[in-house]
Amino acid sequence: MNIRMLAAASAAFGILAAASAASAAVTISDVEEGNLFGALKSGEGSIIYDFDAIKNVNTDYVGTVLQGPQTGTTSASPPYGGSQTGDKTKYASVQAGETGTFSTLPGFYLSTFSFYLGSPDTYNTLTFNFLGGGSQTFNGTDIWGGSPPGNGNRDMGFRVYYDFGGAKVTSVTFGTGNTNAFEFDGIGGNVAAIPEPGTWALMIMGFGGAGAMIRRRKTALA
Repeated sequence: MNIRMLAAASAAFGILAAASAASAAVTISDVEEGNLFGALKSGEGSIIYDFDAIKNVNTDYVGTVLQGPQTGTTSASPPYGGSQTGDKTKYASVQAGETGTFSTLPGFYLSTFSFYLGSPDTYNTLTFNFLGGGSQTFNGTDIWGGSPPGNGNRDMGFRVYYDFGGAKVTSVTFGTGNTNAFEFDGIGGNVAAIPEPGTWALMIMGFGGAGAMIRRRKTALA
């Protein structure tokens, strides 16, 4: 492949990535009560990170991870469908003044995303960062759609699914302002590879070739 064609493909990829980020609009597609590690809804992928044994090799998490039950209590956290005792698995807990970031490694992105939210609070924030730049932040009850109200009730726990509208997300940042805490577990989704510039060039060549064939056929018929 010549340098000119590769440069054109790289420019085209940059334009597509920027357009994806600019037009991105993340929305909540569904909220399920419970369902920490159960089968995800059709098309939503599978559990890709659980802070214990499950870790998709193309993803990473940077932030505080705790071991349930919490020290000095009998409560597992996040709450698992109202059962607050006996669970000793790890979970993410974003503390006051901190953030936690779940991200894909370079060359990959998230096409779908869901996570299990425990004891929701109105001071939490969730930010989706797009391939090519740009982001979208959900604040407070917008993270799970506003119902239940979110008062830190440890009996509450549900899985929230998000629709990216075709956008590519490279990381998700969990925040909690200056108040403890943002607790979650069981991250789910689909991880895909970003096409190499050479692949884009081949695709562009294919589209151009198909267009040329169509034009030739129309000319022949005329």
